[in-house]
Amino acid sequence: MTGNLQAIGFLLSWVLGWGIGGSLIDAGLIQAGVYSLETGQLGTLTTFMLWTLLWGGGGLWLYRRFTGSKDAGPQD
Repeated sequence: MTGNLQAIGFLLSWVLGWGIGGSLIDAGLIQAGVYSLETGQLGTLTTFMLWTLLWGGGGLWLYRRFTGSKDAGPQD
């Protein structure tokens, strides 16, 4: 059970980090005047997509490093 709780805690932390990180990046770009929310959502979408790819890639790298696995997910 301890392993399951650790996995759940890691996943919750990972999702929280993804959401907070993306929001902070987005807010910083809006504050810097890179794009505005009044002119559409393209800037926010771009930030979301790039941050998701970066954060997900980092998660995959950590997963492979800690498990020693070449696969992206658990085996049945």
